[in-house]
Amino acid sequence: MEDSTASQGLLQSVLGLFARKRQQTPIKPASLKSRQREAWLRTDAFLQRDHLDDADSESVARTLRAFEHLVQDESHGEVALSTEQSSQLSEFERYPNLRRLVDKPNHGPLTDPHIATRTSKRRRECDDVIEELLHMEQERKKRRVLPREQPTQGPSIEDPDAEFAVLMRRHLVTLDNALRRQWVCVCQRCSGLTVRLSLPQHKKDLAAEASFEVFFGVRSVPTVTLQEAKITVKRSSEPIMARPPEFAHICQSVTESLGQRNCLHFALQDGTFQRLRPQPKTFGSDRVSRTVSLSAIFNRQQELLRGESVLPLKGKRVLAVTLASALLPFLETPWLQPSFNHSKIQFFEPRQDGELPDITKPFLALEHVPTISGHSTDNGEHPGASKHMVHPNASVLALGILLCELHYCTPVELMAKDPCAARNVNDDFYTCLDKLQVLEDDAGVDYYLATKACLSGEYYPLGQPTDFEDISVQRLFYQNVVKRLEAVIFKAWGIRLEDLGSFNSRQNESCWGSIGREVLRLHIGKEDPSNETNLSRINPCRSMSETAHVSSAPLHSNIVLQISAQPSSGSQDRRQPAEPQEKSLYFFDASHQTNPKQENPLSTAWLNNLLTSIYHFVDPHTNLTEPVRIAILDSGLDPKNPFLIEDQHLARPQIKEARSFVHGTEPHEILDEIGHGTHALGLLLKVAPCAEIYVAKVARGETLDPNTYGDIAKAIDYAVRQWKVDIITMSFGIREYDESMSTAISNALNHRTLLFAAASNDGGNLGRAFPAQYPSVFCIYSTDGNGNPSQFNPTASETDVNFSLLGEHVSSHWPAGLNGLEQTVNVMSGTSVATPIAAGLAASILSFVRQQDQNVAVESERLGSWLKRDNSMDAVFKSMVRQRRGRGYDYITPHTLFDRGSTRDDVFRKIRDIKRTMYK
Repeated sequence: MEDSTASQGLLQSVLGLFARKRQQTPIKPASLKSRQREAWLRTDAFLQRDHLDDADSESVARTLRAFEHLVQDESHGEVALSTEQSSQLSEFERYPNLRRLVDKPNHGPLTDPHIATRTSKRRRECDDVIEELLHMEQERKKRRVLPREQPTQGPSIEDPDAEFAVLMRRHLVTLDNALRRQWVCVCQRCSGLTVRLSLPQHKKDLAAEASFEVFFGVRSVPTVTLQEAKITVKRSSEPIMARPPEFAHICQSVTESLGQRNCLHFALQDGTFQRLRPQPKTFGSDRVSRTVSLSAIFNRQQELLRGESVLPLKGKRVLAVTLASALLPFLETPWLQPSFNHSKIQFFEPRQDGELPDITKPFLALEHVPTISGHSTDNGEHPGASKHMVHPNASVLALGILLCELHYCTPVELMAKDPCAARNVNDDFYTCLDKLQVLEDDAGVDYYLATKACLSGEYYPLGQPTDFEDISVQRLFYQNVVKRLEAVIFKAWGIRLEDLGSFNSRQNESCWGSIGREVLRLHIGKEDPSNETNLSRINPCRSMSETAHVSSAPLHSNIVLQISAQPSSGSQDRRQPAEPQEKSLYFFDASHQTNPKQENPLSTAWLNNLLTSIYHFVDPHTNLTEPVRIAILDSGLDPKNPFLIEDQHLARPQIKEARSFVHGTEPHEILDEIGHGTHALGLLLKVAPCAEIYVAKVARGETLDPNTYGDIAKAIDYAVRQWKVDIITMSFGIREYDESMSTAISNALNHRTLLFAAASNDGGNLGRAFPAQYPSVFCIYSTDGNGNPSQFNPTASETDVNFSLLGEHVSSHWPAGLNGLEQTVNVMSGTSVATPIAAGLAASILSFVRQQDQNVAVESERLGSWLKRDNSMDAVFKSMVRQRRGRGYDYITPHTLFDRGSTRDDVFRKIRDIKRTMYK
């Protein structure tokens, strides 16, 4: 008995070491199969180390012997003992290598890269260990008492619904290949694809064709417009129609159909898209298709009292089996990126008035983007992060995490012990494994086993090395995950998987529940607008006292954006404040000079070209440990503008905090009373898609007196010390020197903060304003859509660089109802318009460099820290100036750096060459 206990203790210590083993950097790079095998070993060790109490002594001994063979150090010249020889030794004489490893964990094979490399090549020994651990897991399962309805004892593995997933997978691969070849964007506005997740359909001709309901995204102001479409993938052998339809140019077809209230219909046959007659719309009550994501549901849960649930149990279980079944064809394909999470699951407003989105018809928002202007693009995979992932299948792990989140209606990051801590690629995996310990009691055995199968890989055949592409693996996944989830809804409500596609409106409403229906109606615009009053979001890292005074919370993100329920001292009225006697500070808006009543096509084309260049190289979906941060000092923002509402519903909203620094106001009184700040903020959101944005309100009107200069200085200091921003943009200027502002700017520059300021709009009458004239601050001038200097620019400096870019007739967001304008978009001109575009461009360049730095092993060859210097960014900006225009203005052409004919490596090499040239 003592020997048995000692063996269990030794094995538990060994499993703990292997579960915590860090990946070494071997002399020769390991193969993908080798890294996958090591990942499986770490996972199995982690899962088994706490379940040895009931393990039989023979299994423990076999596993210890397998580990002994694996870690045996040949440099010691030791020979492994046979089973018979081992049994004759005392407990403390057996497994000398393992005992040496446990006694000195920092001096063993797990820490020696030479030995780690050698042992990693011993495939047979590693497989033996994995096989023994799997055997222990199977034995442990046999000792458990499970209900008779255990799915693996039910229907044959040749389930027709499983075959549906296999066939749909083939069609999806065909569609993916065709889209990558033929979806070429010429409008510069195509933005992503959303596809409906379909439940199994029992159609005889499924092998011949399959149809997909999709939405194509088109970038427009103030948001992305969605065009409904249907794509029918046909097998090549199907007969061709007597009169073949016209060849389909996807980009052109989509843009032409915007606003036509129809559903585009494409056929894909023989690798070519053909355009068929459009069909009636299925979604969207008017010209706009509104959506609500699963993230909005989860966020609402965080605002409820303990014990309340945003979704009833039936709704959560129906949605779980729907997602697992419908996502199966997408798993481990290019359609699901490693960044997939609850924010990608969306529900569309149906066309019928009064109807709620169908809970059994979710959509998957994809990062599937078109090829731009005929140039190839990558698929968005990021091997630099995936190679550190413990789980072998990123999308299957994401589904397991989603099932765990769905039961609690809580994002996984909020389940972590420290929600505010920095997270790496494996943190969510371990958080959910810890949650499994209580999930069985909370959710029941079937739901627990389905979730566990996803998290621990219990869908691979025992002893058969294979991958997820193998049909047998997909069928086992269907049995161990989908069928178990189906068992849950059948036992509780008598619902089968085939019943889900025929829910009536009453059944659908019962699944959403009263609170869920409230969230849906709020987000798809069917709730009384009088109820939409204030903005708030409960930050898990903030105290409740910070948000207790806010009356309602329709928006959700990790920030607090608040306006007071009762305007304080009239500060939140849209009335123009009394004009000061001395006009000293100006927002440089020249719209009163240029009178732009509508957006100029040249300006639109210029901005679209800029966005296309940026989006081609800067990936908004890449997770950076140090994202670029921008502070915008302006007149605040409009919390009710649709662009802000859309941003706050994202999984990772860009706007992180908004705060007022205006004397006599509360920090949460950030309402934009003149529209200037909202317009500039909209441009930043477009041009800097990867940046985190912090809004500092420093003015209530277009002009301010000198008494408020201190407010601006405080905002600069706060942005540097508290927000720790990389960039500050200031679209204003004064005609005098101020010591407090000068000190704050000097301190910001000393902290390597890049500052951008508008030159002024006084034409040749006056020169640069302050702070644009301050040394090392980027002074920005304006041009029209052709690059010609604007008439309102001040005279160019003869001793300094004069950067200029688009600032005339530019459309962006606007507070509805302000100045008699009911729309949420307005066109403005001025150096104050060019400044946020320049700051956003700098942020995107810095984001690009930081993304590329993640693939650079040598610290000295990374460029992120170097680019934070003002003279470094100045050199990069100068590289984008082809020639001086007009009277000495340096016109920036971003495509000279972000050339769409180049690769990311080419652009990174250009910037690295700029650095080398600087120090020659």
